[in-house]
Amino acid sequence: MLFAKKQAPEKPLPQGFEVKRVTDEADIEAAFKLAEEVFMRFEAPTFPEKGVKSFLDFLWGKRVRDMLADGSYAVWVCCKDSVPAGVFAMRDGGHISLAFVRPELQRMGIGRALYSEVKKYALENGKRKITVNAGDCGVPFYRAMGFKETDMRLMTDGIVYTPMEAKI
Repeated sequence: MLFAKKQAPEKPLPQGFEVKRVTDEADIEAAFKLAEEVFMRFEAPTFPEKGVKSFLDFLWGKRVRDMLADGSYAVWVCCKDSVPAGVFAMRDGGHISLAFVRPELQRMGIGRALYSEVKKYALENGKRKITVNAGDCGVPFYRAMGFKETDMRLMTDGIVYTPMEAKI
């Protein structure tokens, strides 16, 4: 008999933290600055220069702004006192394209709470699975959330990732 791997139990957010979807340009910019800061510290050192440029071009480029404008890109932050502690973003209602938590606040339930929100959003958009191209630092988190690798570790445009998906 096969046993399904249990997902880690829900962990309440620390007091004073809240998760919200953001649409205001200033809130999105603050969230993206957090993403850039964490990326540069943890992922960029393992990427070739082309990958770092690709990531930053995506984060600050026209494509994301166009997706925000047409509604195909959604951004959530977990904040305390209006200061972002974590950010998740999803494109096309089912693909996580950003997921970062401040290093000093990791393992406190922030990523889990943000994932819970994107999962609800995906379900509301008729999705039955969520995909992600996980950076090396994110793979253990996604496994804990019930994701499985769908391919080996890959590199596209210098960005190193492992394709993963979770049924929801």
